[in-house]
Amino acid sequence: MNFDSLLAAHRANRPDHIAFYDQQTPVAYHELEAATRRIANLLYEKGARAGDRLALWLPNCASWLTIFLACAKLGVTVVAMNTRFRGHEVGDILTRGKCSWLAMWPDFKGIAFQHILQSIEPAQLKQLKGILVCGEQNRSITELAGIPAFAFQQTAANDHMPALPSADDDMDALVYTTSGTTSVSKLVVHSQGGLVRHGTDVARAFGFDDDAVVLLGAPMCGAFGFSTALGALAAGVPLVSSPVFDAEETANQVRQYKVTHTFANNELLDRLLMAAKGATPAFPSMRCAGFASFSPSLDALPERADAAGLKLIGLYGSSELQALVAAQDVGAPLFKRRQAGGKLVSAHGRVRARNVGSGEIMPHGEVGEIEIKAPSLMKKYLDNPEATSRAVSPDGYFRTGDLGHTVDEREFVFHARLGDFLRLSGFLVNPVEIEQFIETMDEVVACQVVGVESKGKTVAVAFVVPHTGYSLEEADVIGRCQAHMAKFKVPRRILVVDSFPVVESANSNKIQRSKLQQMAKAVLDA
Repeated sequence: MNFDSLLAAHRANRPDHIAFYDQQTPVAYHELEAATRRIANLLYEKGARAGDRLALWLPNCASWLTIFLACAKLGVTVVAMNTRFRGHEVGDILTRGKCSWLAMWPDFKGIAFQHILQSIEPAQLKQLKGILVCGEQNRSITELAGIPAFAFQQTAANDHMPALPSADDDMDALVYTTSGTTSVSKLVVHSQGGLVRHGTDVARAFGFDDDAVVLLGAPMCGAFGFSTALGALAAGVPLVSSPVFDAEETANQVRQYKVTHTFANNELLDRLLMAAKGATPAFPSMRCAGFASFSPSLDALPERADAAGLKLIGLYGSSELQALVAAQDVGAPLFKRRQAGGKLVSAHGRVRARNVGSGEIMPHGEVGEIEIKAPSLMKKYLDNPEATSRAVSPDGYFRTGDLGHTVDEREFVFHARLGDFLRLSGFLVNPVEIEQFIETMDEVVACQVVGVESKGKTVAVAFVVPHTGYSLEEADVIGRCQAHMAKFKVPRRILVVDSFPVVESANSNKIQRSKLQQMAKAVLDA
């Protein structure tokens, strides 16, 4: 099934059911379908065709979902972009994503997205044919950075789009942008059929019945948020969201709309519990809250939530497999519910652990690299068949790069990540991405970035070796990072060193990242 068929079924069978509570504005399925058809007509009139790519640079809102569904109707692939991205990241994704179209909210949250767009190299914008502009106050914008713009509120001159062939289920539908093993974001492609199947599996596994109401606890631009949206859309139940998270407002939404499920990082859930102000149960309608443990200081959150009558369950997922690909059972004891991993949501999914050294498949209970085969697996890395081949085994298992042990063929326990990825503000970041950006500065010979816990959160600290004769100002380096990278990637400190500590071996000199972490911790503590 594709998204157009799914939406048509909801329009026929539950036209007046609410699809999306956009803050306080309810959007029924018949309204969502009509808006989707209108935006598809508008994009088609402007020249969008099947196979084109549209970069979607919006916060959580009904417009995000409408534009995605309109693109799915046309066979246009959506490249999802984080609203925290800045010029360096946006330009890179527009270029490598070969995007012909861009949808944005120029003045969302007081962020000067228009100025960010204008800061991008003209060569990185030249392939754009048009910009779809959201936001009531932006109706009159007709041009941005020299590119024709048209308002989300517009209607095509001809309201009857010609009959188009239905988008094939295997057609590219969505591209996640996520940090990978290189200095630039991976572009992870999922098909329409794969996304709809995963949404159906999520809805079934988590019990999205006719009374379910789902709170969006993460941005739809990422796998966590979008997989949540998929489950609700597949089941035809309401999503509840706001463009900007506010704990008090969200707590009120949970009570007002009788939210039954949410999936979020533990920092958001911690703030929701605080907003409950000691009420027990904190949220009577909530059946379960899936969580991903991103903050070491909140390890006791599951116990606190239990005491407040809120059942937390550990989750597992990735951009390649989708989020919510596995979860713990809400009826399990707390010691098990708090673990990351769980049972695969698809009955057709399989998991195994492989010995990192020998390559042998490990017996259940023994630790190895987790490999997962599931219907939610990505179609490919965009325009990168070599990376796709490296990530997926010949028999269709995704090599997760995570360590864990299996319980049976569908259940596993996550232990830790291989490598040195950082979890910054809930986002997985490859430090190489930050290092290589800083190394583009004329004053810098080399850079190493490590993650350090500070006040309960992991923050990035950069060590730089300057060129001889150059002076390096910490505030200047941080300022340039802030101008070109998302805020959560910007190092907390820039520490100048003559060289990096290394350990010598027969084959190479390996940088002692643990020593750098100790040095960074000492500076932050001081």
